[in-house]
Amino acid sequence: MKTFVPAAFCLCLSGSLLTSTLLPFSALANGQENPRRSPHYDVRDRYNYQDPQAAYWAGFELKNEGDCEAAIERLRPLARNGRGYESAQHAYGLCLMSIGGLPTESGADFDTEQVRSNEKFQQGRTWVMRAANAGHFQAQRTLLALYAANIGPDNDPVEIGKWLRLYDVNPLRLTLGATDQNDGLRSHLQQSIARSDYLDGKELARDWVPTFWAPPGVRD
Repeated sequence: MKTFVPAAFCLCLSGSLLTSTLLPFSALANGQENPRRSPHYDVRDRYNYQDPQAAYWAGFELKNEGDCEAAIERLRPLARNGRGYESAQHAYGLCLMSIGGLPTESGADFDTEQVRSNEKFQQGRTWVMRAANAGHFQAQRTLLALYAANIGPDNDPVEIGKWLRLYDVNPLRLTLGATDQNDGLRSHLQQSIARSDYLDGKELARDWVPTFWAPPGVRD
């Protein structure tokens, strides 16, 4: 026996389905809902949400824009966090050295003695050293550049050889593919020291282990 559904019922049912289907589209048309916008954004806007990553990068952006005076205020608390913040330590050190008279333009002339004796420059170099000692390869390269400009932390050719080797074999640098083929900086430094000093420096690098600066009162 076949079952017959009244036509009126079918029409009512189809009408209700059609209405329920069209309602969301009607709401969208009236601007009541946007399927492309997550509801989380409304909550963020309501409570004036601030992206914590934006606060972290603010100092780096100011540095890249050349405003080191403002950048150091943002970078200082990051650098003082210690281990894991070597990029901030390096950037903070670069800004302090710039404020201390070290030109940011490659090849620019400057008074070596005046820069070397500047307190801000010395503070900045210390922060670069902290990042370099932790294995930060960009800080290690900055250190090599300071040696090449005769404003390094010392005048020990064996230390130059050590840092040349450490930068050369830095695992993160090699992983990122920053191979620096035909690197004039390293070639210049290697030619500026005796072969025996370079080999002694390589031996020091062989036994080198990274050290991480920790804020006073904090155990590493």
